[in-house]
Amino acid sequence: MKKSIILIFTAFLLTDLYATHNRAGEITYKQISDLTYEITITTFTYTLSFADRPQLEVNWGDNTSSIADRESITYLPNYYKRNIYRINHTYPGPGVYRIIVQDPNRNEGVKNIPNSVNVVFSISTTLLINPAIGRNNTPVLLNPPYDKAARGYVFIHNPAAYDPDGDSLSYKLTVCTREDGKPIEGYKLPPASNFIKVDSISGDLIWNTPVDTGKYNVAMEIQEWRNGIKIGVVVRDMQIEVYDAKNKPPENGPLRDYCVEAGQTVDFIATATDPDGDHISLKATSGAFTIPECRAQFIKLDSISGFASARFTWTPCHQAVRNQPYGVIIKSDDLSAEVKLSDIDNFNIKVLGPPPVLLKAVPEGKFIRLTWREYGTDYISGFSIYRREGASGFSADSCTSGIPPSTGFVKVGYVSGHSTLQFTDTDNGQGLQYGREYTYRIVAVYPNGTESKASNEITSTLISGIPVITNVSVRNTDAARGSIY
Repeated sequence: MKKSIILIFTAFLLTDLYATHNRAGEITYKQISDLTYEITITTFTYTLSFADRPQLEVNWGDNTSSIADRESITYLPNYYKRNIYRINHTYPGPGVYRIIVQDPNRNEGVKNIPNSVNVVFSISTTLLINPAIGRNNTPVLLNPPYDKAARGYVFIHNPAAYDPDGDSLSYKLTVCTREDGKPIEGYKLPPASNFIKVDSISGDLIWNTPVDTGKYNVAMEIQEWRNGIKIGVVVRDMQIEVYDAKNKPPENGPLRDYCVEAGQTVDFIATATDPDGDHISLKATSGAFTIPECRAQFIKLDSISGFASARFTWTPCHQAVRNQPYGVIIKSDDLSAEVKLSDIDNFNIKVLGPPPVLLKAVPEGKFIRLTWREYGTDYISGFSIYRREGASGFSADSCTSGIPPSTGFVKVGYVSGHSTLQFTDTDNGQGLQYGREYTYRIVAVYPNGTESKASNEITSTLISGIPVITNVSVRNTDAARGSIY
């Protein structure tokens, strides 16, 4: 009898080891040329499973498929390993393509997927090829989904999505999929005492709170937007395991958003405490750590029972200037001997180009010639010139770049090159009007199209035969740090 029980137990164990495999995954890509893309498939699998995939088949969405070889394995906490597969593909032409990768080994016993052991695990990414939109790379998801949840406590996951092109991102929950990327019949969201949702702006997946133990799968869309057009969708399918635990999760200290000019420094101390007195591992994840010219730093300070701190510092360079802020994820993991739990919070850093300094607006006949100070970097593409009639009184806050249309300014010109320091306003060759006040501001333009903060403004009037500058104010006459408004 004992032998039979052992054999039955072993059979169940072997079944679980062979079937329990895929925990999570996503597909991302980089554009290599007009029609060629490098595809990266990332899967998160169970370390103790016998199932393994050195290769995966990729369905490209153009009626073709290829075999992608595994490039690397990284072992993660909680018996997870990250598998990276890469392969290039050239598409036949512009269009919308849905890339699908699937694997038969979805976990057994997933509570919100009926008969999950017999349901294929699949992930997908939607790729749009449109020359009018320009080249595009998907966001990369920097935070791996290996955290566990405890019944009765809020669970938060954030993928830490970073878009290298600076496109806008939004987030939403979606349905987990089976073979050919089709929705799983009977799939439902995990039960919650209050709610389970994704913050569409921050990307926080918030489960408030799990009401039962077990394995659950959710899927999140990371949608990519450019100029109001949705240009791509990455889906992350991930598993969350819920346990009964006496352990309480750690708590992060308060955070806030920042707006800084290139060359200014963000410097603060991140903290976390643990109500059970457990030791804490404190981590930061962000695209700010990936910029070669000016990587952010996160340096451990203190780590004692129940408390941890680390210092975040970043002095963004001009290469970091873009319209979208950099999201930063602060994650604390307790080192409990029981179930290890986490807390995740996020904040944003918006990096702006400093305002140019407009020096003169000199009337020359029916034209006005503007001159400005050297901008201080050769990274910019050029300068845009804006004009309105009459003084504006516009004063931008620390988070505003460019010149809002509500100020009444209209773009009247652009000059290329960082070393170009003047522009003559001819009103498209027609000449300006005598007796009118013309007010000017300029902005530096970065290679990605982002405009710097607005310069000071200068108002000048054309008076027949007499050049006059009617309004310019000096803030500081220091040779190195002088400024005017």
